[in-house]
Parts: sequence; structure tokens; C-alpha cells
Amino acid sequence: MGLTGAVLLEFVKEQQASERADRQAEREAKEKEREEREKEREHRDKEMKFHQAEAAEKEKERQEDERKRQHELEQRRQELELEIRSMERGICPIAVFYFALKRSFFNI
Repeated sequence: MGLTGAVLLEFVKEQQASERADRQAEREAKEKEREEREKEREHRDKEMKFHQAEAAEKEKERQEDERKRQHELEQRRQELELEIRSMERGICPIAVFYFALKRSFFNI
């Protein structure tokens, strides 16, 4: 093998090494992109779970507020019914009001 053959062989080896390095760099770049996409997906998942938990908490609070409101309305309805019955029986409205307050204060 002459000088030209040795130079050619050296050139081919350098070319192959360069191509291997390029392929390795491509693989590493693709792996880095995949890892970044995975991190973004995990971040989106965490954010979605946070918003879902926040919405569930708000719904729970809304339901609790509604339950309290319904309880207060029912209590007021009962007090009014008591007042009406007492008035029908001729009992003093002030006494009825006093007993209704006492009843709601002590939750009797």
C-alpha cells in the first residue's frame, strides 16, 4: 500500500469517526428533547392535579355553605311556623319570639 492508499485509509477512518460522533450527538440531542418533553408533561400533570384539587375544595366549600344556608332556612321556617301556631292560639308574639330565640340559641 502506497502513500496515497495510507492517506485514503486515514481519510476514511476520520470520516467514519466523524459520522459516529455526529450520530452520537444526534442521539444525545434526541434524548435531551425526550427528557425535556417528559419534564414538561410531568409539570402539566402536577398543575392539572393542583387545579383539580383546588376546584374540588371550592366545590366542597360551596356545598357546605349551601348546607348551612338550607339549615338556616329550615330553622327560620320552623320558627315562623311556631310563631303562626302561637298566634292562632292567642299566645303573645313577644313570648313566641323569646322562646324561638332561646330555642335557636341553645339549639333545642
